Order: sequence, then C-alpha cells, then structure tokens
Amino acid sequence: MSLQLIFILILCGVMTNIMSAIFGIGGGVLMVPILYTLFPQFPLQMIAATSLTIVMGSSFINLIYFYKQKVSINYKAMFIWSVGMIIGVQLGFESSFYVPDIAIISVFVITLSLLAIRTIFSKETAIIQQSTADETIKGIGLSTIGGFIAGMTGIGGGSIMAPLIGQLKSVKAHQIAPYTNAMMFIGGLGSLYGYLSKNSTYRFGWQIGYVNFSIVIIVVLSAFVTGFFSMKIRGKLSPHLVKKLLGIILLVISAYMLLIHSIK
Repeated sequence: MSLQLIFILILCGVMTNIMSAIFGIGGGVLMVPILYTLFPQFPLQMIAATSLTIVMGSSFINLIYFYKQKVSINYKAMFIWSVGMIIGVQLGFESSFYVPDIAIISVFVITLSLLAIRTIFSKETAIIQQSTADETIKGIGLSTIGGFIAGMTGIGGGSIMAPLIGQLKSVKAHQIAPYTNAMMFIGGLGSLYGYLSKNSTYRFGWQIGYVNFSIVIIVVLSAFVTGFFSMKIRGKLSPHLVKKLLGIILLVISAYMLLIHSIK
C-alpha cells in the first residue's frame, strides 16, 4: 500500500468520525464511494463489508464520548429499533449476493437522493418527550427498512437512519447522532459476522472473509485520534444548520456515486 493511499485513508478516518459525531451518519456513506474509487477491483460486497466495519469502529468511539457527555436517550426504544435494524441488515446483506451491481448502486443513489430532499425541505415539528407505542412501532418499521438498504449497500445505516429517526417526534435533534451511532454498532454485528464467515475470491493485504482489515485499522485509528475534536465541533453547530448540511451532503454524495459508476 503506497504512502499516498495511506494518507487518503487517514483523511477518510478523520472525515468519517466528524460526520458520525455531528450528523450521525457514520461515514459509511462517505467510505463506499471513496473505496469504490480507490479500489475499483474490489467486489462490491468487499467494499460494503470493509465500510461497515469502519462505521462500527467509528460509532463505538463516538458512543464513548456521548456517554461521557451524558447525552440521554431512550435505551429501551433504541434496543427495540436496533433489533429491527439487525433483521433488515441481514436481509439486505444476503440479498446483495443475488442482485446485480447496478441494482445495488441504484438503491444507494435513489435512497440518498430522496432522503436528502426530505431532510432539506422538511419543516420543524413539535417534539413530545416520551416514546409512545405508535412511535416505537413506527421506529421498528423505519429501522428495518433502513437496515435492509444499509446491509445491501454497505453504507452503515447512519445516512439512512439519521433522517428516518429524525422523523420520529420523540427524538430531539441533539439525540439523533447518539441514537444512530448506537444502532449502527448494534445493527452491524449480524452483518459483520456474515461478511467475516464468507470466503472471498479476491485478496488484498490482511483480510478475513470480505473485510479488509488493512484498510479498517488505518481508518479507525485516525478516527479515534479525531474523536475529541469532532465533539468540540458538534457543540458549536445549531441543530437546524446540522439538519440542512446533512441533506446537502447526502445529495452531493449521491450525485458523486452516480457519476463514478457512469464513468466506470
């Protein structure tokens, strides 16, 4: 692996942690297009597996900081929604081996575009303090759908779950990132096991199954170093600005992924 490539991966770790801490989108939405560009010879399943592992590592780092900051969330709802996400992720993961690459790319681009538009133009709604039964059920449905798309495309679920969870009236703006980071870590466990247990015909560096740990270690270590500064930045941005920036970022990445696939 060249020094230039290592430097790019370090920058990816920095950006992954910042996006996860501020927007709650994990960075998988960033890692998939970048890995797709840097390693065009990788199967999409390997890109998805490596991206998902990076997202889980970065999410775990952020959860430590959120815990230290005493950011309160409804743990019961979070675990229930995580179960829905696990089911969705596993279904999406298995489906990725039976659908063509163009279908996976299409799901990625269409989903991000719709969520971006929804996030940018959505209006503020009144927030209720506690989750109701209807909210919990709605959260399970949204989590399952988000998990399915995440498992198929490898974007980690955060970019899907952040705008989806934000639609729940019981979730405040500053709670979105803690919720989605926790769900990305828990929800990714089932899919990660599947990726690790399958044998890949393509090998590159230190690799177990479809997960390339040569890439994962570089990105996650740089994310760890960035964690403290990411939380400082998070504290200086207003929730309204963060929401609008999230929508713009999703739209830009969606367009970029479509462009790269067209050129390839």
